[in-house]
Amino acid sequence: MSLHLGLILPNYGAGLEAERLAASAVAAEDAGFDSGWVTDHLVVPEEHAPVYGSIAEALVSLGFLAGRTKRLQLGVSALIVPARNPIVALKQLTSLDLLSGGRIVTAVAAGWMEGEFETLQAPFAQRGRLLDEWLDLAAAAFEQMPGRVRWEGELLSLDGSLAPALVRPGGPELWVAGVSRATLRRAAKTGVWHPVALSPDELKRMAVAFEGRIVLRIGAYLADEPRKGEDERGRHAIAGPPEWIAARLSEYVEAGCNGFVLNLDYDQPGLEERVLRFAEEVAPLLP
Repeated sequence: MSLHLGLILPNYGAGLEAERLAASAVAAEDAGFDSGWVTDHLVVPEEHAPVYGSIAEALVSLGFLAGRTKRLQLGVSALIVPARNPIVALKQLTSLDLLSGGRIVTAVAAGWMEGEFETLQAPFAQRGRLLDEWLDLAAAAFEQMPGRVRWEGELLSLDGSLAPALVRPGGPELWVAGVSRATLRRAAKTGVWHPVALSPDELKRMAVAFEGRIVLRIGAYLADEPRKGEDERGRHAIAGPPEWIAARLSEYVEAGCNGFVLNLDYDQPGLEERVLRFAEEVAPLLP
């Protein structure tokens, strides 16, 4: 199986513009990337506004991008299901499945920003249990669609019609994002774990407890010389010339990684050129 390559798209940050967002997705598609990913937050507290204050809503963004691309899979890294009405989120995903021609593949997460949950009047303390139940509900819905869907849990229940039929057999592919034991337990339900910004040693240590695909989200920044890399939140990233980046990503493959969702400096000018350069100079060196 070839490595999955995804790109973080600029749906947030100071450089957010509709045409720039679309152009980056088209560039990823033209360069042979498998998927394009938007980031999810809704209304954040002031202290997080420098990073996430300017953001286009994730699922709306996917609908926009579905109309501007043809082949590229589209997802959210990661959709904070408990911050929303979970059943509405399910309907939105199945609608996007239809409108994109079956190209939706999205990661889900319980969320971490308590102040955002407070603003949205969403249940922060129950977010893990809600996500657990939602994953079971989604699996049941995808199996029962189209038509009447019935499912009963402690926090969520559904008895109603969900149609039309799903384009992709089994429904939109769901990954589980995060780096906790609870994340690994949830990822066992879907078969795909989506960790963020781990080092190769950390990934290898956690991967021992997981049987399934692993697609890592990580920053990879092209530079003339190797240097310490950090993403916009100060998390582990890779920075250096193409051969250096390929060697570091290969270490992740040896640790058990099956693909990458790459932040190629999403908010800086020249993203389309960096996408092409990665495809031409880094991707051919990967195992």
